[in-house]
Amino acid sequence: MKNSLVFLFFLCLGICSAQESHVTVSNEVLENIKKDVWTPFMEAYDQLDSEKIKSIHTIDIVRHMVDQNKIETGKDYLENFGGFLESVRDRGNTLGIAFAILNTAINETEDVAFQSGYYQLSSQNKGDTSLVVRGYGYFNVGLRKENGTWRIWMDSDKRTDISKDDFNKCEIIYKL
Repeated sequence: MKNSLVFLFFLCLGICSAQESHVTVSNEVLENIKKDVWTPFMEAYDQLDSEKIKSIHTIDIVRHMVDQNKIETGKDYLENFGGFLESVRDRGNTLGIAFAILNTAINETEDVAFQSGYYQLSSQNKGDTSLVVRGYGYFNVGLRKENGTWRIWMDSDKRTDISKDDFNKCEIIYKL
């Protein structure tokens, strides 16, 4: 009985230690994700480029729009997203988006990652002299490597009430 309790104690200690360990994501991985996903994402908004926005997502993308309680998937979602950028362009408006990364987690083989953070959405409508910040959102994305390139395979977001100062206080910010 005593041996069983000692074994159980060390087993629990090992499990608890494994659960508490922190995985550090390398700067190389973070830079590759930025290069493959976030920079093209911001460029697609800046250029209103529907093909570029589609290219950073997997074909089996799952998109959860929390505020609308809605899920879209695959080609239908990609066509809708591309169509959104085209409609903004057709109206003569422009868009901008910036990202603040709060957390990045990665698996052992470094081919699946998860990031959460904020985005800052800006637009320039007729009558505006420059881009105007229209609001902020909180996002979660699942990322995976396909043929050596990071792509978004899961995306979830919702509006959030943070200030420009809150956004700018984040450690990792991506802007064009």
